[in-house]
Parts: sequence; structure tokens; C-alpha cells
Amino acid sequence: MRYIHTGSAARTTLITLVAIAAFLVVAITLLPKGFSSDTSVIGQGSHVVVLAHNKESMYSLNLMDSLNKVRSEYSDRIEFRVVDMNTPQGQAFLQQQQVRSVSLLFFAPDGTRQRVVSNIDDETELRASLNSIFN
Repeated sequence: MRYIHTGSAARTTLITLVAIAAFLVVAITLLPKGFSSDTSVIGQGSHVVVLAHNKESMYSLNLMDSLNKVRSEYSDRIEFRVVDMNTPQGQAFLQQQQVRSVSLLFFAPDGTRQRVVSNIDDETELRASLNSIFN
């Protein structure tokens, strides 16, 4: 027995495929863009900046975008990491650091936390913070 697509069934199939593709595009854009979540580099001899990230927060998404824009300028001297506030690993790290909101955590090469910043609005402010803390 053969199944023959009618116009309505074909249209439904097409709409479903378009919806799946749209979902995948949105999901991919919400993923951190090339940031590692490996915080074991803290205290290993490099400056480290960790973004406490919440993918449901527009502020966090904007902050991640700002990090993406400036990271190449600092990648030779600063390790950038992202921890997801909504995962058990991210929650454990942030609990250890006593951080509860979207923030940037700045660490010295010896692992000492130097500062927590939660009010950066753009790349200019981010550069200023990076320069004042790590220069």
C-alpha cells in the first residue's frame, strides 16, 4: 500500500521542517561562541575572566557578545571562560565563588579572585575593566 501526500499533508510537512530549522538556528545562536567552560585554568599562571552566564538573560547574552568582540585583543594574555548558571557544574562553581547573578569574575595568575563586575554595558566598559584590572 502506498501513501500519497496530499497538498495539505505536504504543506504540514514543510511547515514542520521550517519550524525545526528555525528552532535549530535559535538554539545555535544562544550557545556560547567558542568559550570553554573549563575553570581548571584558574590559578595556573594566566589571568582568567569567567562569565557567569544565564542564557535566559538578555544582559548575559549582550555581555557574551561584548566578550566576543574584545576577546581577540586580549587572548594573548587572558583566558576567557563561561560557566552556565543553569548547570550543576556552573552552579557549584558560582556557589564556591559566592556569586548569584550574571557577572564577570576576574582572576589573577595565582588564582586569587581580583574582582566581580556585574554592571558592564558595552565593549568600551569591558575594555576599561580589563585594562584597569590586568594592566
